[in-house]
Amino acid sequence: MSRRSIGIITAATAGITCAALIGGPAFADTPTPTPTPSASHAPKTLSQLQAAGAKATSDRETKLTAAIAKVDADTTLTSSDKSTILATLDADLAGMKSSASAIAADTTTTQAAADLTKVFTSYRVDAVALPQARLVADADRLTGTTIPKLTKEQSTLAGLLSGKDKAKSTSALQSDLSDMSAQLSTASHDASGVAAAALAVTPASYDSNHSALSSAKSSLTSARAAVKKAQADAKAVRQALKK
Repeated sequence: MSRRSIGIITAATAGITCAALIGGPAFADTPTPTPTPSASHAPKTLSQLQAAGAKATSDRETKLTAAIAKVDADTTLTSSDKSTILATLDADLAGMKSSASAIAADTTTTQAAADLTKVFTSYRVDAVALPQARLVADADRLTGTTIPKLTKEQSTLAGLLSGKDKAKSTSALQSDLSDMSAQLSTASHDASGVAAAALAVTPASYDSNHSALSSAKSSLTSARAAVKKAQADAKAVRQALKK
């Protein structure tokens, strides 16, 4: 086997090892140093490379198919975001099918190794497409449903404490309402733009910066925390009004 062939096979093997170690949810696909595979486990023959390719593409096809079904059923996604996400997932699914066929038809280890490498580097299913879809769905749910619902509840509770339930109003409850309003403002600010930022990430931009989705993830985490605090504030006021 030529040195070039061995180099390509080693690169492909590193991708396989990394994918196997990552596993779990797509959000856990944070880049980590890839251990050097032992010679005994590295795919070397054409059949081994084709088996690795069949598994890699099949695993991704399964994940993509499930993600597409979930996105299709999500009523909280904006029509524009849903269309964009589905376009990416559908393209990646077609790419996996095409790659599977190509690897199965390859007649040399050089061809198979090169095609296998593309499964990991050209599509970035686990690193970009799947977490991207989740980030956008979560952001749209917050900005389009959760935050507006809580904002309406905050207004309703404020009206009750200044109206028919005024006698039950205390400085503590007013503080809860004030905090609820502040938390919702924070959540709205942090969630705003997350969907657009996540959708802007491509396999190419990820290759240049493996932290390309980190900012969107961080903003969404902050927004979720603020929403959780706002929900706790609302619960405290509701319980006080029931007494």
